[in-house]
Amino acid sequence: MLPFAKMQACGNDFVVIDDRDLRCAGLESQLALRLCHRRFGIGADGLLLLREARPSAATDDTSPAFGMVFVNADGLIGEMCGNGARCLAAFIGDAGLAQHALQLDTGAGIVRVRLEARQILLDLPPARALRRDIPIEWEGSTWHFDALDVGVPHAVCFLVSRESLDAAPVVALGRHVRHHPAFAPRGVNVNFIAIDDGMLHLRTYERGVEAETLGCGTGATAAALLAHLRHALPSPLTVVTASGEPVLIRFDAPGDGPDSVHIGSGLLQLAGGAHFVARGEASPELLHNLMRPEAGAA
Repeated sequence: MLPFAKMQACGNDFVVIDDRDLRCAGLESQLALRLCHRRFGIGADGLLLLREARPSAATDDTSPAFGMVFVNADGLIGEMCGNGARCLAAFIGDAGLAQHALQLDTGAGIVRVRLEARQILLDLPPARALRRDIPIEWEGSTWHFDALDVGVPHAVCFLVSRESLDAAPVVALGRHVRHHPAFAPRGVNVNFIAIDDGMLHLRTYERGVEAETLGCGTGATAAALLAHLRHALPSPLTVVTASGEPVLIRFDAPGDGPDSVHIGSGLLQLAGGAHFVARGEASPELLHNLMRPEAGAA
């Protein structure tokens, strides 16, 4: 049996497994494909594995450090996931492994986490690789995207109204942009944004899920920074995800360099909730011919 928790943040859902014993090592992509399947598995946008932090990830921070492996539903191992990081942090706190603060060693670098009563605060690595006004041709029209890497690569298109956001071809155009040569070879998450009464409203086509998801934490972060650069919207910014659940983005005013966004003192913070949905054990039938036997098993 393989114990798991099902969790969600902004409707972005995950299967979470404590893999500090490395029982799943080397099986991450296969396991995600099987567990995250919506019909034949548990069903999720991604798999989160709790690991020990790498020795090379040591910092001068005294809070406990843990490793985070994030695998998309299609088996693509991602750099990081903002909603997933909040879920994994809540999982760690619920297990009594950390109380008020912790660090996550991710593929995008160290993410410092603060656990509060109603929300989880992530201090993200500085954003980089800013590109503006990337023209994408699709079905006879030209769409313009800004691009920014916030540990995960994102493309963002600003639309003129909530109505245009509701009508946006998020899946069809998102799929086209996600695989466009302008974002090769890694591909990109594709976000569509409308500004309404000082808040951002977000829809996201997510790389690795290959569909629209109900929320994207790093997408919300990229959108907030780009809204500041393009429309002078100040920190903090509320971003309302497609699930209806908001997240709050705080940042130092970025400089407008040609190749990167510099975040002053380094503040780039994503704050929002994380929620348990269920706990259980994956059946031997689901894991057949996949999992290694437990240590000491005959």
